[in-house]
Amino acid sequence: MQEEGLVVKTMGGLAQVETTQQEACKSCGAQGMCHAMGGDKRRVITAVNQVGAREGDRVVMAMPRKGVLGASFLVYMVPVAALLVGAALGRKWGEAWGLEPQTSAVVLGAAALVAAWMILRKVSKRLAGRKELTVTVVRILRKEQGDALESSTACL
Repeated sequence: MQEEGLVVKTMGGLAQVETTQQEACKSCGAQGMCHAMGGDKRRVITAVNQVGAREGDRVVMAMPRKGVLGASFLVYMVPVAALLVGAALGRKWGEAWGLEPQTSAVVLGAAALVAAWMILRKVSKRLAGRKELTVTVVRILRKEQGDALESSTACL
C-alpha cells in the first residue's frame, strides 16, 4: 500500500506526514470508518523517515500488504466476530439467567464487543513496533527547495 503526503514535522528518524483521502477511498466499503469522528479528509500519519525527508517535502509512504491485511482483519473482523459470538451465547444462555433470549443476546453481544475493543487496544500497543505494520517514507517526490526529484526507490 502506498500513499502520498506532505511532511509537516520531522522528529529524529520519524516524519509526520499529512495525507488527503485518495480517489481509491471512494470505492472502499469502509471509507466512513477512517473519518467517522468529523468527516475530515485530512489525517496525519507518523512514519519512519528512511530517506531523510524534511518539512515541506512531498513524499510517498508505504506499508507492506501483509500488514495492511492483518491490521484490517484485526480492526474489522475481530469485533464483528465477538459481537456475533456474544449475541449467540446470550441468546442460548438467556433463559438460564432469567432473561429473555433477545435481551441477553443484546447485553452479552455488547459486552463481548467492548471486551474485544479493550483487548485490541492492548494488542495494538504490542504490535506497534512490528516491521510489517510500520509505515515508512520510501521516496521524496518534491524537495522543499525547488522541484528536484529524489531517486530513492526503496520498497518494502
